Amino acid sequence: MSLLFAFLLILSCNCSLLLAKNKNKSCEHLVDRLGNWQSHFVYCATTKSVPVKLCVGCEPEYRNLTHSYDELLSNANCSKIYLDSDRINVVATTQGILTNLWQKASCEDCYNGNHSEMYDEKWVILDGCLSANKDDPCTACKGDYIGLNQFYLGMEKANKGLVCFDLQDRMNRTRSNWSKTLKCCQREVKLNTFIIAVFVVVLLPILTFYITAIVLTRRREANHGLLNEETPELDAPTTSALITAAVLSTPTEPPVAVAARTEKIARVLSGAGIDSESDSMLDSSDEEVLVKPKRA
Repeated sequence: MSLLFAFLLILSCNCSLLLAKNKNKSCEHLVDRLGNWQSHFVYCATTKSVPVKLCVGCEPEYRNLTHSYDELLSNANCSKIYLDSDRINVVATTQGILTNLWQKASCEDCYNGNHSEMYDEKWVILDGCLSANKDDPCTACKGDYIGLNQFYLGMEKANKGLVCFDLQDRMNRTRSNWSKTLKCCQREVKLNTFIIAVFVVVLLPILTFYITAIVLTRRREANHGLLNEETPELDAPTTSALITAAVLSTPTEPPVAVAARTEKIARVLSGAGIDSESDSMLDSSDEEVLVKPKRA
């Protein structure tokens, strides 16, 4: 019995060791598969960066690495071993960087509402028009370009600017080709018009001020008779004539009134002379009285 019990104990220990080894091998397998898909995604994103085809060209790699990471998280033993086991947390940090790259490029928008497919259809139409009308692409393909641009603007407005980065890069390259390479946007004319308008607005107050000053000056000179160098009028009355007219306009008195006034003045003067003589006589008598001595 003792031998049987010892054999069973050894067998159970071996089984537990085998199970532990299998668990470790399964965790290593999960981590190995996760690292493999992460490396594939990094390679794909790097090689398809110009022109940008991250969202459309690297979708399988991103879906696989996301699935592998979820499997690692779902295994309690593996997640305990490889996640939150140290300060840097390499596995979770690496996965976070790659996931952030996908989210920052708004790659999910390419697959929401078939935006990528609808954009591709309009872009293929424009590209075919440009290839067929190389002599005058601006006139022949203007409608197709406006339609593509309006579709992109509507999509951008609906998504509040969060458009798939693949589509953003393609639209920017299309606009650059349309305006710079093909020179279908006449922005120089608009710029010249703007400069002329600014020039007119700046000079208009100055011209108004000078014109107003000139008009006022000429009016003042015209009122003073100096603008056309006019000579004084010959019929204008002189100073002596004005004095003579004033004298002649004075009312005259009859001779009788003049004689009466003269006689009255003479009487007044003669009366004043008599009074002055009597006063002088009185003064002299007074002096004689004062000089005469008194008798004792």
